[in-house]
Amino acid sequence: MSFIGILIIQFFALLIPGPDFFLVSRTGITGRVVDVCKVVAGICAGACIWMVLSILGLHILFQTYPLLNQLVMLGGGCYLMYLAYGIVKRSSQEIGSVVYKEKYYFFKGVMCNLSNPKAIIYFASIFSVLPLGSDIGHIVLLIVSLLIESFLCFVGLGIIFSHPAIKKGYQKYNKKIDFISAMIFVFFALLLWIKFILSFGG
Repeated sequence: MSFIGILIIQFFALLIPGPDFFLVSRTGITGRVVDVCKVVAGICAGACIWMVLSILGLHILFQTYPLLNQLVMLGGGCYLMYLAYGIVKRSSQEIGSVVYKEKYYFFKGVMCNLSNPKAIIYFASIFSVLPLGSDIGHIVLLIVSLLIESFLCFVGLGIIFSHPAIKKGYQKYNKKIDFISAMIFVFFALLLWIKFILSFGG
């Protein structure tokens, strides 16, 4: 697979709604552009960790010791549930207080990305088809390119959701939107927990 081909696959993968996607979009609605950048930087840091671990062969370790993968799924589901709880808890606050009193954007981005153990499989599959041999320079270039692409796409998404018209709509229906957002994170958490339970049956 060509270098450009991998970047194209990554672009469409970023457009698939997931925990990262919804965290960025909600930050865009409730926060500022600088907050979006912090969240996205955290997501990219998490992705970088998964990329490095996939190169080091963590996916093989997961296959050899399934319990490690199960623990990551369990922990990831717990963190997504925590995000859902935080959304519901803050939905009763005034919009201004939500925007300016929110903390730890970067950390939330990192943890949200790391809560998805499927990322290690995704990146392992990408690096496994590289026609680059053992050239570390090309691998580093690909990692940097994927991170830049992810950062630009997610920041663009956050900016779209930070548009005044969208913010105005959120202020009008914030409780309903927050409930839906929380349920989305609960859905992804339940998926991880179901896979965690089913993994014992395999």
